[in-house]
Amino acid sequence: MAQNNDNESFFEELRRRNVYRVGVGYAIVSWLLLQVIDVVLPIMGVPDWVPGLILTMLAVGFPISLIFAWAYEMTPEGLKREKEVDRSQSITDQTARKLDRIIIAVLVVAVGMLLLDKFLLTEVAVAPEETVAESSDVSTATAPVDQSPSIAVLPFLNMSDDESSTYFSDGLADTLLHMLAQIRELRVAARTSSFQFRDKAMDIGEIGRSLKVGTVLEGSVQRSGNKIRVTAQLIDVGNGYHLWSGNFDRNLDDVFEIQDEIAREVVTALKVSLLGEPAETLDQEQTEVVAAYTEYLLAIDELNSVSFESLSNAVAHLQEAIRLDPNYARAYSTLGRSYLAMQDYGAMRLDQALTAARGAATRALDLAPASSEALAVLGAVELNNNNLDEAGDLLRKAVEIGPNDTTALDYYAQYLANDARPQEAIEVQRKLLRIDPLSEVPYFTLAIWTAGQGDYEAAMESIAAFKSVRPEASNAYAAEGFVEFSYGNYAAAFNAMREGSELDPDDPEGFYLPGIISLNMGLHELAVPYFDRAVDADPDHPVSRIAPLVLAIYENDIGEDDLALARELLADGISGRRGARFYALYVLIEDAAKSGRHTVALEALDNLYPHLMDEAATDLDKNLQATFMSGWALLQSGETERGRRLLESYADLNRRYETAYRVGWVSVATQLLLGDRDTALTKLRAFGPNKFRSGDAHIIMEHSTLFDSIRDEPEFIAVLEDFRKKAAEQRAVLQAMDSGPAATSPVL
Repeated sequence: MAQNNDNESFFEELRRRNVYRVGVGYAIVSWLLLQVIDVVLPIMGVPDWVPGLILTMLAVGFPISLIFAWAYEMTPEGLKREKEVDRSQSITDQTARKLDRIIIAVLVVAVGMLLLDKFLLTEVAVAPEETVAESSDVSTATAPVDQSPSIAVLPFLNMSDDESSTYFSDGLADTLLHMLAQIRELRVAARTSSFQFRDKAMDIGEIGRSLKVGTVLEGSVQRSGNKIRVTAQLIDVGNGYHLWSGNFDRNLDDVFEIQDEIAREVVTALKVSLLGEPAETLDQEQTEVVAAYTEYLLAIDELNSVSFESLSNAVAHLQEAIRLDPNYARAYSTLGRSYLAMQDYGAMRLDQALTAARGAATRALDLAPASSEALAVLGAVELNNNNLDEAGDLLRKAVEIGPNDTTALDYYAQYLANDARPQEAIEVQRKLLRIDPLSEVPYFTLAIWTAGQGDYEAAMESIAAFKSVRPEASNAYAAEGFVEFSYGNYAAAFNAMREGSELDPDDPEGFYLPGIISLNMGLHELAVPYFDRAVDADPDHPVSRIAPLVLAIYENDIGEDDLALARELLADGISGRRGARFYALYVLIEDAAKSGRHTVALEALDNLYPHLMDEAATDLDKNLQATFMSGWALLQSGETERGRRLLESYADLNRRYETAYRVGWVSVATQLLLGDRDTALTKLRAFGPNKFRSGDAHIIMEHSTLFDSIRDEPEFIAVLEDFRKKAAEQRAVLQAMDSGPAATSPVL
């Protein structure tokens, strides 16, 4: 009992001497001081070890403060040892009240700082990203804000006397960007966006906010013979202070050491660290042969120009880089990506491109097993071969290894779209846009894909954001045209496409697409001059080569010359850009249905989709177009069982996509081929000119043998009549706008 009284007496004495209050006050003040230090010291450029030292001192001071509070008392005469103070004269109660007021005041300040940090500073820090999200539908309201360290690497300034050395300074920045992009804790703005600021006199803060990054790395390169001077500096976007700077005077042979040193200095300044696997990959991917590195830089410069000629030049430089260093992994992976780009732009046959890309990427992986670019290329090859499971495995791994790899993210999004997972695909594109906020590709894709989900408003918001960041981009108007066309707004689509063609008169697609829309409005006299201008711009482009077939389909006049052209295009491996492959296949299959000449169509399909046409095939495709076309051709040729199997697979796959706005003519045609007229007519009632994906459907429905069995049905007649009225209305709208083509375009 006495022991308890002693304990109570001790704790009561601690309270009387205000030891508790001093402890609480010390802790609160220390926390507040640390918050201030965290903000102020980096601005002052104080070394990283100083905050740690201050924290240690505060920790040591805590027990000292408690001992001091126990041993000393504040009196009217000043500070005295507690044992020297008469209890009757003690003012500890008054001191306690003063301490309480001080503690409350400090708590108010602390709470204020917490609220400021949570609601104001955070909002300011992410405001640029939120603004883009609101205007472009690139993120959802519930999406978490990316608080990870972030950086943009600007093109290094070429200070050499030789202006042609710009490729070298660009390449150095590109290589540094690639190295930093391997760090999983670090969000790195893509080259496509960061290099938009070449030679632009803009404030670093403005650039950083445009790219939505917290830091910017800029620098310059000066070459003189075998000597090189590299200057680099890392700048905080928020306050403009230099976090780090460095000068490097070396021989050209030491350029790789310079890159590595700069990258590691930047990483240190950002307080993130290289992880084991990516760091190893960096070493595995690079070369130590200066001449090979030079060829690689020249290739990158060409690859980012994106034309038939530049793509061919890029391939030549990469092949030379590999000749100079047969173990240059990154040259192999970029070569694989270049082959795929050549195919996409119609500069290389599909089968040849896929074979070449696979070989290059496989070699890259042999040299650098964790190369995200090589994995992405292989995934894209499998995607083009319609091997979705293999593609998914490869692309998931590529994205995991290279979270900043825009190539991997783009291919992965395409995989998800083909795997009937459109919403996931859209989210990946949104992530890609956060990394590459000034690139055309994610904006364009988001507009098309969100429209594909029946969200017209979201699609138009993406287009508006696209125009705001890239007002000179013709693709922004092409995206607008596609969306409007898909919703049956032909006049608006035509004007958007025409405006885009005026921005880029060398792009054949800018003339081809207004031609397509003109045909849908029944303006044949307007379409032909546009197709002619597409051919004039680039006669070898897929859309230029396919234009005669499009005219034949719309005019319902498919002749022997058209059949020969379709066979030639498919034999050449025509790309799928703007429906080119579809139109060629349609001509052959439609002719086979009318004439009974099935062999040519079946051979073409067997070359394109052997996994579908094989009698023993068990894996059905998730490519809707391939599955439908193959099933249609097989059924018409008498291969009833195989044809039905594919068409039933199509119907099953399509149900994953189909909404009230996505019922298309293929859905109706599939049910007719399967002999289910009732379901076909039910779908037809949900289909019409004001429904999404109407596009050029009515032209097919007007003429194709697919619809012969219901051509006299009232529902079918009504749909066609609606389309005709729609075309007439849109012609009137276009004419009311007084918008036939501009002075440089064909006249209405």
